Amino acid sequence: MKRHFKYINQLFFTVLTFSILLFSCKSTAHSSNSSFDDDVIQIVETMTVRQKIGQVLMMNFRYCKASEYNGKKISITDFEDASGKIVKVVPLTALNQTAIKVLKEYHIGNVILFAENLTDTAKAVTMTSQIQTMAKANSDLPLIISVDQEGGRVNRIFQTATFPPAKTIGATAKPNLAFTEGQYMAEQLKAFGINLNFAPVCDVDSNPKNPIIGDRSFSRDPQTAGIFAVEMQKGLKSKKVIPSAKHFPGHGDTDVDSHVGLPLVNRKKSDWLNLEAVPFKMNIEEGIPVIMTAHIQYPGLDSSKVTADKTGKSITRPATLSKKILTNILRGELGYNGVICTDAMDMKAISKNFSESQAVIEALNAGADIICNPISIIEKKDIDRIEKMYSEIEASLKSGKLSKSRLDNAVLRIVQLKKDYGILDAEYHLATEKDFKRARIILNNPKYYSFRDSFK
Repeated sequence: MKRHFKYINQLFFTVLTFSILLFSCKSTAHSSNSSFDDDVIQIVETMTVRQKIGQVLMMNFRYCKASEYNGKKISITDFEDASGKIVKVVPLTALNQTAIKVLKEYHIGNVILFAENLTDTAKAVTMTSQIQTMAKANSDLPLIISVDQEGGRVNRIFQTATFPPAKTIGATAKPNLAFTEGQYMAEQLKAFGINLNFAPVCDVDSNPKNPIIGDRSFSRDPQTAGIFAVEMQKGLKSKKVIPSAKHFPGHGDTDVDSHVGLPLVNRKKSDWLNLEAVPFKMNIEEGIPVIMTAHIQYPGLDSSKVTADKTGKSITRPATLSKKILTNILRGELGYNGVICTDAMDMKAISKNFSESQAVIEALNAGADIICNPISIIEKKDIDRIEKMYSEIEASLKSGKLSKSRLDNAVLRIVQLKKDYGILDAEYHLATEKDFKRARIILNNPKYYSFRDSFK
């Protein structure tokens, strides 16, 4: 009887062990989709390749070439087109036929707006509502509509109270003010139909010669910068606006503006971990849903080279195009599992060195999910450049230069983010006078002005 019981016992544990191993194998096999909801996986599985490519792109329609603009040309400015030629453009405050064609035919999943798009409240609300209703009518997913609204010199909306720069907030030693600012900015952005804000800035103001960060940083102290950035993150999330920490791995110690050149940071990884990495780690622990990359060379983190197809030169990989920085360090070592969005790819740090297609493919391979501003759309002929880029991305998928699983993983992250923040399930309609009135009431709320004036 004892021997019989012992045999049953051994059999039980053998079956249990086998079941655990089998379950582990299944878990490993499906681990890439384990953090995504079943309906999100189903949505992505039904997408065409072009719909998937559209989902990872974040386009801007900031300007329109003056010769193609039908309305009254109120403000004409110079713009450098893709060929380096200076052309006359006007701000785009209403979708034109070129923008509509790009959004519909290329299944664009994300848009970034600028001050030029937002000068008129009614027109801006109309634009965002048209973008969303058009996507739904086209059987595409609703879009992430984003903006850079940090406070200080990086403001895109001026029909309401604008808030002081991060440095001023950080100097108060009152992190709750960053939370309040995040809440108020979220309310203002939602009035326009904007659902993602490229804030908080997590850069540490460690270089007084830095021409691009400076007072956009909360502090020279990494812990302080992290604490205030976390509070702004919480404030934005409390109002269901997506926050985005930037600019990973840290833009604070540069002396070159990546809008005009490619900055280089010479710092050891051990030093980076104790300085620039700190605010990002703190925000990751708090659940930051999006992190934006920096177009900077950081050989202490990745000294590998890439051949820039525009120049033919072998250069140190910018962080935006570095798998070691985005996948091995950000995802692997820091444990980040959210969406990675590039900084604008039309900035000179990237566009001077890489073609549009190479930049997109390299960024996706590195681990980026959303590619911001791969092409600036200002005229009809820019559609040819979009078609060329899509065709070359498709070719890279066929050749294996870009894996289908990497593209799918990026799309899964984006669609999950849209679900998590209610973008997929929201009701969309073309804006009416009632919507314009509501937006103006929100933007004129006295509490925003009281908050702003408290810093004077």
